[in-house]
Amino acid sequence: MFDLIVFDLDGTLIDSVGDIADALNAALASVGRAPLSDEQVSRLVGAGAGELVRRALGDGAQKIDGAQADFEIVRERFLAAYAERPARRTGLYLGVRETLAALDAPKAIATNKPGALARKIVEELGVAGDFFAVLGEDDVGRRKPDPLVVDLLRGRVGAARARTLYVGDSRTDAQTAEAARVPLCLVTYGYEDPRVIRELPARWHVDRFSDLKRITRE
Repeated sequence: MFDLIVFDLDGTLIDSVGDIADALNAALASVGRAPLSDEQVSRLVGAGAGELVRRALGDGAQKIDGAQADFEIVRERFLAAYAERPARRTGLYLGVRETLAALDAPKAIATNKPGALARKIVEELGVAGDFFAVLGEDDVGRRKPDPLVVDLLRGRVGAARARTLYVGDSRTDAQTAEAARVPLCLVTYGYEDPRVIRELPARWHVDRFSDLKRITRE
């Protein structure tokens, strides 16, 4: 049914909140900020490292030891800490490994993570071989929901829009698929409220990753 399947990474293929929270909290602690819980961090992810740090710092008028928090310092320290331990508490969601192996179409990942970090994570989790490409925002120069990453991946395999399936878990993913004008499948087990996800326009909403086997054979 499809000539290409493009996957979001965090909240779709992997549960990475634990490692993101650990790295973010290390960076926040270095500038005197209190740590955030995994649940709090789960509500901040999805728009790239810069936006994650910006959301975590909150109101720019808040002061740390009388000085405004330095966004770039926190961002750099977060990325350094995350790159050092990217998959200690990260794992694949239930059924991901088996389902990826069962899907015949070429598969790729489009993420707002830095590309090298995303590639390192899927390598450590043992699924790098399932994808012909893993592209991050720095590989493309634009961040989702900009459709460029999907267009580039389609170009690599010559896939038409109608025969490209985008799989994600968030409002950003829904906007990406809409901008790229490709069919969308949203999973409901990711980081956003499943009730909100079910209300977003998509051709399919699934509660289990393994449901993709049925969708791609319809």
